[in-house]
Amino acid sequence: MNTLIVAMDDDRLIGRGTELPWRLPEDLKAFRTRTLGRTVITGRATWQSLPTYPKRPYLDGRVNMVITRAANRYNKDLADAGAQVDPEGPWFVPTIELAISTARRRFPEFVEEFVIMGGRQIYELALRRDLVDRMIVTHVHGHHIGDVYFPEIPPAWTATDRQPHGAYDIVTYEKA
Repeated sequence: MNTLIVAMDDDRLIGRGTELPWRLPEDLKAFRTRTLGRTVITGRATWQSLPTYPKRPYLDGRVNMVITRAANRYNKDLADAGAQVDPEGPWFVPTIELAISTARRRFPEFVEEFVIMGGRQIYELALRRDLVDRMIVTHVHGHHIGDVYFPEIPPAWTATDRQPHGAYDIVTYEKA
């Protein structure tokens, strides 16, 4: 199963530069719980915006696949630096499809569910290429300041579960 996970406000805003426009520690804890033991797929800019970058540039307990047009350069830089390859990654690949096939081949214990976690271009590609089976959306109430937006949720998607959490709701969408 491929799950897209995103937090957006009432205007579909998802980012301000490389940061989240809000601070929701409980939602971040829920994100960690939902993604542990899985393969996470992210774009390079989102990966570099993680709080652990560059000290520990991956989300622990998950296989980290980073989509970048410069995958060969990142992989060469790691090899040239004599870095030991950590099974959790990060693994740099040029496409979402290659991220999925690589994880299936190398990490079968982490492929029960793939979690696509951004950014905007990766979300758009996953939806356009019909690579997503489910979306888990944190709908943050209100309007925030930022410049990165999630695409329109296609009409073929229906909300199947809603969990209210005060300042936000977590909504699961599935294709109708």
